[in-house]
Amino acid sequence: MGNMFSFAQNKSARAASAIGWESRYNGTMSVAVIDRVPVAGISGPWPDGNYALTWWESSEVDASPSLEFFRSMATAQRRAEDAALQIMRKM
Repeated sequence: MGNMFSFAQNKSARAASAIGWESRYNGTMSVAVIDRVPVAGISGPWPDGNYALTWWESSEVDASPSLEFFRSMATAQRRAEDAALQIMRKM
């Protein structure tokens, strides 16, 4: 029975690992990556203390990015991960 629970945990971990984070520009930007393709970027904190999240809803070349602001890096990352999961479902 312990193996069954262990297997379920590994399965969840693999699904979450499809979205990776890379640090760029000496840590001032975090980039969400799916299959080696950047899908969102978070920069900050800006002088007002906010973090700017830029992400694309589509992989089309002419797609306009969405821009949102958050009070913390963690909140911006959760939003980016939610958006990335939506993108993955469309693929």
